[in-house]
Amino acid sequence: MLLTIAKNPVPDLSVTGALDPYAEQIEQAFGKYEQTTGEELAEHERQAILAQLIAWSGPAGKESFPSWPQAVRAAQMRVKTGGFLGERNTTVVQSRNEGLFNMAMGSVNWANCGKTAENILAELKKKHPTFVDGIGAGKREKVGSGAGKRLLELLREVPPQGQILLFDCSFPSVHTFLLEIHPNGNRYLCQGYQGTYYASWWTGKDEGGLLVGEKQDAKISNEDRERLHRTRESWGLGRSVNPNRYDDTVVLLAKAFDEAALPDIGEGEYVGIEVEKLRRQETAAWEVFAKFWPELPFCPVQRETDSIAKRTQRPEIEITTILVPDVAANTGTSVTVPVVPNSIKG
Repeated sequence: MLLTIAKNPVPDLSVTGALDPYAEQIEQAFGKYEQTTGEELAEHERQAILAQLIAWSGPAGKESFPSWPQAVRAAQMRVKTGGFLGERNTTVVQSRNEGLFNMAMGSVNWANCGKTAENILAELKKKHPTFVDGIGAGKREKVGSGAGKRLLELLREVPPQGQILLFDCSFPSVHTFLLEIHPNGNRYLCQGYQGTYYASWWTGKDEGGLLVGEKQDAKISNEDRERLHRTRESWGLGRSVNPNRYDDTVVLLAKAFDEAALPDIGEGEYVGIEVEKLRRQETAAWEVFAKFWPELPFCPVQRETDSIAKRTQRPEIEITTILVPDVAANTGTSVTVPVVPNSIKG
């Protein structure tokens, strides 16, 4: 462990699975680099940066950085100036470590829920060219607190014969997920959840895709793990969701949005201080929403519930409605589940 980030030692990232806990942070660091420098990192550049980070974490490395973004920046500078890798050696290193690069890039590119949804849609366009126009023409609608009725209308929609309805849904800065709906009423939920599980685990393809196993995360209780498994049993594993369960849950979600619009904050305590009243209403809205979170099929663990309760501004959801041809030939078979990799780790 010769690489340290924020004074925390990082294990040898060349070991299978060692990269997983850091994949999300590295992906965010890539984004931070692009944001601050105005440079867009090409795939081969990301691979070269990863190779440098992996090298620094091994026995021959000895580097320390205050944050992942600074580590990424330093690795990129090393690559540009012909250091450990250097532009001339990138191809050689890639060819010698193809499996490692596949594992590393798989982990990073599927590290969070937003990336998972984005990748699924991208893979659908590759596999089904007839989806390209429909995905490109998706219509986005924002539904805010208090609009439970509209949320119900949207999530209860069923496509006409010959089409499949995809909902690309996002609670901004919280979670993104995909709903797939068929004319016969079959519905599938496809998602990953950053820091908790990959889509490959959710769809039942790779039990190693659970990132909060008993030996991985002592802060997650066994009760939380059992709840996660029960949620996957009911909503994942590549199976169509029970219609009654689906409707009960969207009703619950709509109720959460309506109740979050009118949190009880003790109006008399804020007479004459409207700014403070508004701030308290916004934080209280998330406290109300958090009470519903354990019953929603996303990440029903206590630490996530606690985190959500501390958010500011009011809950909202952005839903992009996408209609594509029914390539399942009216059988109701999922199209999103098959494009999820069997193993994110390569």
